[in-house]
Amino acid sequence: MPWRRWSVSRAALTAVTGQFVGRRTALGAVILCALAAWFGVSTGVSVDSRVAVTGLVLAAVGQTATITSAWIGSGRWDELARFPLRRGELARATCLVADTVVLLEVTAPITLLVLLAGRGGAGGRLDAGAALLAVEMLAVGLGAAALGLTLWAGESSGLRAAAGGALAAGVAAWWVVPAASAALFLGAGLAAITCASGLRARRTQVGTVRGGRRSLLLGELATVRTTQVNTLVMLVVALVFTYTMTDRGLTLPLPLAFVVVNTPLNAYFSRYLNTRAVVLAAPGSRRVLAAYARDLTLLYMASNCVVGALLVWRGGSLAESVAAAVAASLAGATTAVLLEVYRPLTSWKSERDVMRHPRKYLPPLAALLAVLAVRAVCSLAAQ
Repeated sequence: MPWRRWSVSRAALTAVTGQFVGRRTALGAVILCALAAWFGVSTGVSVDSRVAVTGLVLAAVGQTATITSAWIGSGRWDELARFPLRRGELARATCLVADTVVLLEVTAPITLLVLLAGRGGAGGRLDAGAALLAVEMLAVGLGAAALGLTLWAGESSGLRAAAGGALAAGVAAWWVVPAASAALFLGAGLAAITCASGLRARRTQVGTVRGGRRSLLLGELATVRTTQVNTLVMLVVALVFTYTMTDRGLTLPLPLAFVVVNTPLNAYFSRYLNTRAVVLAAPGSRRVLAAYARDLTLLYMASNCVVGALLVWRGGSLAESVAAAVAASLAGATTAVLLEVYRPLTSWKSERDVMRHPRKYLPPLAALLAVLAVRAVCSLAAQ
C-alpha cells in the first residue's frame, strides 16, 4: 500500500532505540539541562536568540555527525540492517530516535539557557513572547536534527545537498523572520524524514599523517569527520559565548574551557581499544601516550589562541587570557590522557556509549577549575 512508504513500525523503533539509546542518554540530558538552567539563573547574562539559534543548528549538525559515525557507521548497525525490516522503516525510525536524542541533549538545554537568561527568567515568569520563542526553537531543533542526519547519512547526493541548503537557508531566515525560519526547519525536517529510504555512512580509514613524526591525533583529525565537526563546533561555541559575555561587559576567561569539550579526542584510546592494546604492549608506550598528550595540549592551545584573541580584543586582560588558555589546555589534555590510561572505557556496545559517558565532563571540569584558579591569582595580584 502507498501509506507503507511513509510508515514506521513499532519493531523498527524498538530495534533502533534498544540498540543505541540507554539510561546514559537520559542522564546526559538531565546534566546538560541542569547546567544550562544553573548558568542562566546564576549569571543573569542575556543571550541573543539569533546567536543562540545559530549555535543550536551548529550543535544539532555536530550531534548528528556523531550519531552517523557512532550508530550508522558501527558494526551493530550492519547487524541491525540484516533483520527483516524494510530499509525505509529503519531509516525513518533512526531519524525519529535521532530527533529525540538531539531534542534532549541539544535543543532542550539551549532553549532553557535562552529562556532563563532572557525574558523567561525575569522574575521567574514565562511570558507569551518567551513561550513563542521556545516553540520556535523547538521547531528549529527538530528540523535541524532531521536535516543534519540527512546531510551526513543520506543515500543520494541530491538529498544531502538539499539538506545542506535548507540548513543554511533556515539559519539565514532566523535573523530576519524567526517564525518563517521555524516553519522552514519544521517542514524541511518532516520532508527529510518522509523521503528517508535508507541511510549509510561513508567510512574513512583512520590513519596517521606523514611528516617528521607520526601523530595519532593528526591522523584522527585528518580522517574522521565526527572529530573534525566536534572540534570546529566547540571552537565556534567558545567564540559565540565569548562575544555574548563581553557584549554584556563580562571579560572573564571562562569560555577558554569550552574547546576542551572534545570527547572524540579525549576518549581516543577508549574508542580504539585495539590501538590502546598495541600501544600498551609495545616498547616505549609511555612516549606514545606522552606524545598524544602533547599534541592534544597543542591543539587546545591553538583553539584557545583564537578565543583568547577575541577576548583580549573585547577588553579582556592579555596576561590573564594567556595564562588561562595555557592552564585550561594543560589541565584538560592531561586529565583526558590520564583517564584513558588508568580508567579506559572498555565495556561498551557502540561508540556512542563512549561519547555519552558522564566521564566526558571531567576534562572540561579540570579546565574550568584551572581557569578559575588563574582568575583568582590574577585578582589577588591586582589588589
